Amino acid sequence: MISLATAVLVLADVHDAARFILGITVGLFVPGWAIVGWLKLRNPPLEISISVGASLALLMVSAQILITIGEWHVGGLEVVTCCVCAPSLLLQARPLWISPSDR
Repeated sequence: MISLATAVLVLADVHDAARFILGITVGLFVPGWAIVGWLKLRNPPLEISISVGASLALLMVSAQILITIGEWHVGGLEVVTCCVCAPSLLLQARPLWISPSDR
């Protein structure tokens, strides 16, 4: 999972291109997909665009709240975002784990 890999890299204090690329990917897609994925719109371009918009909106509001209360830490926001979104993403991926005979 991309969000868990990003959280591990942040917690391990890794500062390289992999963390940058994973961080951008998580920031653009993960928070929005944790919400939009449940809608099952069946239109990939629409799902992707709403996911990116929702991700950016959620992160902007979260960042503004953290800045306002004086607790801004980009690494902390990244880890919390990954941990908050992980259950939703795991539940959405669950049907992929179930074998066809168990359905």
